[in-house]
Amino acid sequence: MNNQCDLRFFFLGRFAPNYRYRTMTTEERSAPPVATARAPLTEEQRTRAEVNRLKAIAIREALREQADSSRAVTAPALSNANSSSSPTPGGKRSFTAMASNRKGGEGREDIAIKPARKFQKFVEYEFAKMKDTKGGFISAEDDPHSMLSAVDLQDKPAHMSLEDWAKHQLKMKLMKEKSGPYEPGLSVLAMGEKAQIRCYECNTVEIDWKWYETFKCRVCAGCKDKIPEKYSLLTKTECRNDYFLTDPELKDEELLPRIHKPNPHRSTWNNMMLYLRYQVEEFALKKWGSMENLDREFERRNGVRKKRKDDKFRAKLKSLKNKTRVESWKRSADNEKHEHVWGTAVTNASGESVRTCEECGFEIEELVF
Repeated sequence: MNNQCDLRFFFLGRFAPNYRYRTMTTEERSAPPVATARAPLTEEQRTRAEVNRLKAIAIREALREQADSSRAVTAPALSNANSSSSPTPGGKRSFTAMASNRKGGEGREDIAIKPARKFQKFVEYEFAKMKDTKGGFISAEDDPHSMLSAVDLQDKPAHMSLEDWAKHQLKMKLMKEKSGPYEPGLSVLAMGEKAQIRCYECNTVEIDWKWYETFKCRVCAGCKDKIPEKYSLLTKTECRNDYFLTDPELKDEELLPRIHKPNPHRSTWNNMMLYLRYQVEEFALKKWGSMENLDREFERRNGVRKKRKDDKFRAKLKSLKNKTRVESWKRSADNEKHEHVWGTAVTNASGESVRTCEECGFEIEELVF
C-alpha cells in the first residue's frame, strides 16, 4: 500500500511540477477517518421512512399468513408441528416447514410422468409368458432325441407327471402297432397248435401283424423281401396306369385295402396310398377276365393315345404349312390379285364339306342343301 502511494505522488510530481504534495506519515495512515457531522432529517424524510417501515411489516405479515394457510391445506396432520416450529421474525425456517410449503406438484396429478427422450424407445416384456431356457442349455423337453419332446400334452391328466405321461404314450403306441413286448408273435406259444397264425410261405409264427390287420395277409418280414413280385406295394398311380383300375374302385377299402405313408417327394403333399400287388392283380383278373385281355386293353389304349398324339401333330404341321404359304405369297414380287382355284369338295370327319385352294391352300366350308 505504501509503495502504491509513493508511486502515485512520484508521477504527480513528475508530470505536474506546480503541484505541491507531501508524504503521509504512518500515524496518519493508521488513524481511522473522522466521521463528519450529518445534517438532521427533515419532517418529510421522517414521515417517508415511517411509511416504508409500516409497509415492510405488512408485507412480512402477509407472507407469513400465506405460508400458514398453504401448510394447513397440504399437510393438515403437520399443522401442530409447523405452528410450533414456525420461525420467529429474523429466524430460519425448519426443513419440515420448507418441504410442506412446496407447490410444484399441486394440480398435476393427472399428468403422466414422461421418460427422457433417449429412454422412450424400449421393449416391454411380459414375464408371466416368458419361458425359462435353463441358462441356454438344452433341457429334457427341448432335446429332439428325448422321449419327452414327442409327447402330446393335450390330454395329459393334471395329477400325472411329464415322465409318467411320456411312458404311457409310448406304451399306447406300442400296443397300437403291436410291436416290442406287445407283438403277438412272441406269445403264440401259449396258444394251441391249430390256433396259431403262420406265414403263407415259410410257415413261421412271426408274421407282420400290421399287414395282417390291414391286408389280412399272413406273411413275415423275410418273405416280403424274398418275394417282391407278390408282396411289393403299388402306388395309386401304378394301379391306375398298369391295371386300368378306376378311382372309385381304388377308394373302396372293402375291395382293395390300403395303408397310408408320408409322401417322400414333399412333406406338404397328400399321403401315399399303397396297395398290395397280388391283391391288385387278383382284382384286375376278375375285372378283365385274363391277363391276355388286360394286355389287349393295354395295347388298345396305347394305340388310341398314339393316334391322338399323331393327329395333334398333323394339325399343328398343317397350320404351320398354311401360314408359310400365305406369307410366301405376300412376299412375292408381282403381288397380283390372287384368284383361288378350288379343288373337289371333301367331307371331313365331322361331316362338313370342305374345299381347298390348290395354289395357296386356303380352305372354306360349304353347306350343301
